[in-house]
Amino acid sequence: MQRHNAHRRLLASLAFVTIGITLTIATFASGQEKSQTKINSWNPAQSDRWVATDNLGRSLPTFDEVGAIRPNKYVACFYFLWNGRHGDAGPYNISKILSEHPEAKDDPDSPYWGKMYEPHHWAESVFGYYVGEDESVLRKHAQMLGDAGVDVICFDVTNQLTYPESYRPLFKVFSEMQKEGNKVPKVAFLCPFWAPDKVVRELWRDCYSQDFYKDVWFYWKGKPLILADPDLIGQKSALSSSNCVPVEVGANEVLTQRFSTEVPFDCVNVILPTWTDANSSVNFSLLNEEGEVLQKSEKIHVSDNAPIAFSFPQSYPKGVYSVEIRKADVGRLGWWSKPVEEGSYKKSALKAHPVKNVTWLEALKNGKKQNSVFMMSIGVEDKERSEILDFFTFRPSQPDYFKGPTKPNQWSWLEVYPQHEFYNDQGELEEMGVGVAQNAVEGKLGVLSNPKSYGRSYHNGAEPDPSECDYTGKNFQEQWDRALSVDPEIIFVTGWNEWIAGRFDINAPFHGATPVSFVDQFNEEFSRDCEPMKGGHEDAYYYQLISNIRRFKGVSKQTAARTQKITVDGDFTDWSKVEPVFYDTISDQVRRDCRGWGKDMHYVNASGRNDIVESRVSFDDENVFFYVKMKETIKGTPRDSDWLTLLIDIDDNPNSGYKGAEYTVSASVDKSELTLALLTAEGSKDSSREIACKFKGSELELAVPRATLNCEKTVPTFRFKWTDGVDVFGDWAAFTTDGDAAPNDRYFYRYEAP
Repeated sequence: MQRHNAHRRLLASLAFVTIGITLTIATFASGQEKSQTKINSWNPAQSDRWVATDNLGRSLPTFDEVGAIRPNKYVACFYFLWNGRHGDAGPYNISKILSEHPEAKDDPDSPYWGKMYEPHHWAESVFGYYVGEDESVLRKHAQMLGDAGVDVICFDVTNQLTYPESYRPLFKVFSEMQKEGNKVPKVAFLCPFWAPDKVVRELWRDCYSQDFYKDVWFYWKGKPLILADPDLIGQKSALSSSNCVPVEVGANEVLTQRFSTEVPFDCVNVILPTWTDANSSVNFSLLNEEGEVLQKSEKIHVSDNAPIAFSFPQSYPKGVYSVEIRKADVGRLGWWSKPVEEGSYKKSALKAHPVKNVTWLEALKNGKKQNSVFMMSIGVEDKERSEILDFFTFRPSQPDYFKGPTKPNQWSWLEVYPQHEFYNDQGELEEMGVGVAQNAVEGKLGVLSNPKSYGRSYHNGAEPDPSECDYTGKNFQEQWDRALSVDPEIIFVTGWNEWIAGRFDINAPFHGATPVSFVDQFNEEFSRDCEPMKGGHEDAYYYQLISNIRRFKGVSKQTAARTQKITVDGDFTDWSKVEPVFYDTISDQVRRDCRGWGKDMHYVNASGRNDIVESRVSFDDENVFFYVKMKETIKGTPRDSDWLTLLIDIDDNPNSGYKGAEYTVSASVDKSELTLALLTAEGSKDSSREIACKFKGSELELAVPRATLNCEKTVPTFRFKWTDGVDVFGDWAAFTTDGDAAPNDRYFYRYEAP
C-alpha cells in the first residue's frame, strides 16, 4: 500500500510500490470539534447472535464467552478500489503461475508473467476476478463486513488516484442496503501520506462538498473522517535539508527569521534537525513587525529532519513578520539554513532559498545577524483549504511499520508486532493497527515476495519454514491479542480485498528485492486479505476477523424464546407472538451481471430468486414448527431447482452431520411436497418422509415431527439455516456466491427452547 514517488510516472503501468520515510507534522491549532461519536450497534439482523464454525473447526465466540456489547468500540478495515482500474491485461494469478511453473519465481523474463509493473493477483477471490463496479460483489461486501461488525471501510487512495468509477457505485449500493434496514460499514478515505493536497481537494470537490451519498460517510468526533495530514493541505513549498547547514539552538537561545510577505498567509512551515534525538521538542512563535506575539505553540515534538507545519486559526495580512524557534525541555534541536553570499541580504537570501511572495529580511541567533537564511515557507490564504480543514476530522496515517506515533492524532494502518499505541491530542488512547501480514524484511520495509518477510504464519519473531506454514492466522492472531490486551477505542485492520500488486525486479527500491518482486502481495502465505479466496484457506480469515471483533466489541444477548400453538394451515397469524425473530440481511440475494477482469471475462449469476428476511421456531409435544418469510411473494415452487431448503443441526454440534446438519427439509424430486431427509456425513440422503407444509404470499410454515428428529424427550436446542437458490451439497462457498442463505455464508441460527 505504501508507494514510491516514481509511481506518478508509472500510473498507467500500475507501479504499486512502497516507501518507508515518515513525515511528522506538529499541529499548531486543530480547530476540530470534540463531540463524541455516537455509540455503535450491531446490524438489525443481529448477526452477532449467529453461530458459525470455520473450515478449521474454530467456532465463533458467543455472549457467554465474550459478554455484552461494549459501547464506543469501533473497527475499521482497509478496503481497495483499484480492481479493474489499471488496464485489462491478465488476470495473472501468481499462486497459479508458481504452482505450474515454479522456476518462474527467479526468472523475470519468464513468459508466464505479465509486463513489468502490471498488476498480478496473488490468488482468486471467492467472487472471481471481479472489478470495482460489480454491484453484486459490492452488495456482498456490505453484507459480509456488516455481519462481521466492521464500522468503517477506509479506501486506499494513496497513489494520488481517487477511483470515482469504483467508489461511486459502492456508495450507491451501501446506501441502498442501509435504506433497506441493514447495518453496513460507513466509508472514509486514506489519503497519500506525504502529499495529500491533490486527493483531499478532489474528494472535497467531487464528493463531500456535493453531499454525495452523505448517509454512508463515517463520522469521527463529530465530523466526517478523512485519513490525511491537515498540515499538508495547501502546502505548496517543498522544504529540504539538501545543501543546508544545521544551526543548533541551545538552552535559553533563540533563532529568528524575519521576512515580508506580499500575500495573506495562514501557515508557516519549517524543517528542523534533532541529530536523531527522539526526545526533542520546539517552542514556536510568530511575531508582527512591532514584536507582538501573534501565535505561540510550545513543546511540539520534533522528529529528525521532518518538516513541521504550524497552522493558524486565522490568516494574517501581507506585511513584515518574524518566526522564532526555541528548544523546549530536553533533546537537541536546530534549524536547517542555507549560507547567504556577502552583499545584499535580501537578494542573496532570495537566490539561496526562493519562496514565492516572500522576501527574506534577516536571520538572527540571540539577536546577532547570521549570514544564512533559515529554511521555512508560508501557506497562502486559501478559502477552499479553510473549508476543508473545518469540515473533516483529520487522522494522519503513520506510514512506517516500526517507529510508532510521531505526533498526536496519528493512526496506524499497519505495523509489525508488537504494535504501538496511538493517542489523540487529548492524551487518550484512540487507535491501534492489526494486520494479516507485513511486507517487512529483517526489520526494514521490504517485499512480500521475499521468503524472510512477515507472512500469515509469522509469529514469535520468526517466519517459519514453508513446510510449517499453515493458515490458522498466527500473525493475525498475535496482533489481535496485542490490540485486545491494550483495548483502544478503534482497531484498524489491514485488510479486506487488496488482491493485486505490481511486478518489479531485483532493482525494486525496497529491502530484500527478489528477481521477480511483488511488494504488497505475493501468494497465499505472503498476502494480507481477509476476503475469502477460492480454494486454499477459503474463508478462515473472515471468521477469524469476526471472532476477534466479537472479543473486542462483545455481542448482544439472545431474546428469550416464547412458543405459541401453531397450526400448519397457511394462516400465519399464530406466529405473531413467537420469539425470537431470526432476521436476515435484506436485498442480499445474488443477481450478478458484470464484466470481470480482462478483456473477455463476464460474470452472470441469476440464482438470487427469493430474498429471505425472517424466520421463527416454535414447538409442542409432537412437532417442531418452522416459519420463514420473504421480502416479496415467494417465487418458484418445490419442483424448481434448489428451491427453499432448511438445514437442521439437531444436536447443536457443528462437528457432526453434513456441514454441521443432520437433517434437511427440501423439495422432493417428483412431488410438490417438501420432505425431511436424514443426511449422512458425506452429504447423501439416508432416509426421508413427507412433512406438512403450507406457503402463501411471502410466507411458509412447516411442521417436523419431534420423533423423527429424535428430540421428543428433550427440550429442543438446535441450529438451523434456510437457503434458496443454493446447492447445499456443493462447496461452502455456494452459501456466499449463490442465491440467498439465512443466515448468511457459514452462519446458523441457534434456537434455545424456554
